[in-house]
Amino acid sequence: FEMYHDFSVAKVLDQFYVGELVTNEFPVYPEPGEFGKTLKKRVKDHFKQLGVDPKDPTWAMVRYVMLLTAIFSLWYLQTFVYRDHLIACIVLTFLFAVFLALGTLNATHDCSHFSVTHKPWVWRLLGSWHDFITGMSEYVWTNQHIIGHHLYTNVDKADPDIVSTVKDVPDLRRIKKTQTWFPRYFYQHIYMPILYGLLGTKTRITELLILFVYRRNGTLKIAKTSTAHWCLFFGGKVFYYTYRILIPLWVGMPVSQLLSLVFLCDVLASYYLALIFQFSHVNTNVQWPLPDENKVIQADWWEMQIQTCLDYATDSWFVTFMAGTLNHHTAHHVFPYVHQCYLPLVTPIVRKTCEDFGIKYNCCATVWDAFSSHVQHLKHLGHDYKPERSKHEVSMLKQKTY
Repeated sequence: FEMYHDFSVAKVLDQFYVGELVTNEFPVYPEPGEFGKTLKKRVKDHFKQLGVDPKDPTWAMVRYVMLLTAIFSLWYLQTFVYRDHLIACIVLTFLFAVFLALGTLNATHDCSHFSVTHKPWVWRLLGSWHDFITGMSEYVWTNQHIIGHHLYTNVDKADPDIVSTVKDVPDLRRIKKTQTWFPRYFYQHIYMPILYGLLGTKTRITELLILFVYRRNGTLKIAKTSTAHWCLFFGGKVFYYTYRILIPLWVGMPVSQLLSLVFLCDVLASYYLALIFQFSHVNTNVQWPLPDENKVIQADWWEMQIQTCLDYATDSWFVTFMAGTLNHHTAHHVFPYVHQCYLPLVTPIVRKTCEDFGIKYNCCATVWDAFSSHVQHLKHLGHDYKPERSKHEVSMLKQKTY
């Protein structure tokens, strides 16, 4: 509630008070401190002085239309004009992947945070982009990203973005010290950046398991899926596979060429999106909060967002555009309802407030620095096996297959 509303309206919740929690499945936070209250007031006053509604970026609608036009123009050229020219198809696939990723970083991400206008029908319309254009479930994405990740950023066994086991099967990477070390992690800083290209394929498979088998995303339970969401899910799949697979086959594109291009597009878009998201939370700069024995996190939600996010290249307009403004990630996490085009206005306020309260603000000067920080984190956690293990124990572990 506090993520999306002013502190002054929190009293509205009093009428729904039913009692104090005795036990809780997920971690809880202390009451907001002066840092969060001050930061929110400063940002609110700044937008008021500018006379700007942070949820009403009229020109952003033009960007959405341009991205959608670019996506289908590239698809049309690849499917109907240059399908017999392999090199041209590869170039068009590269561009298609970039614009597909930009659509996810813009339309899909913006609407999931309700940061585009104050109209729910706009949020739902833009949300369907994820199902129809990228072929992935907006419903699963929203549950994971809004209900899980933004509420419990980098919190073990609560943030679905950092799930490390599925059905007791260890993850391919080790990003938290709470994970058991296995010998394969020693080389994760080499193989993981390569495997990020399979993110799209993994997402398409896991969302089916989440909806039809597990009914949970990590430790996060999935609420009962409404008829409208099922219609969006199945309708999106039909539309996506029609325009991506059936129509190209119908006009005569060879099966092997089509499947190769679709897979290449998924790999390129996956690299693009995976690295942008990994830079922000999996690196050597951020913290990994652990609740105490009562499942209470020591810092309040506002301070924890500062501790668990990393900004990079915030002075570069080009990086800001290509990253969907997620290089201003700290500002986005503490003000998710602010449209991305206004986040560069918020970042200086966040930085100054952190300085005033003596809170460390995490930032890298360049994209390369952010990438290096991510790889160094993988390397450190991969090499950080328990020193008390004997050489014989380590040798025995290396002989096991996981």
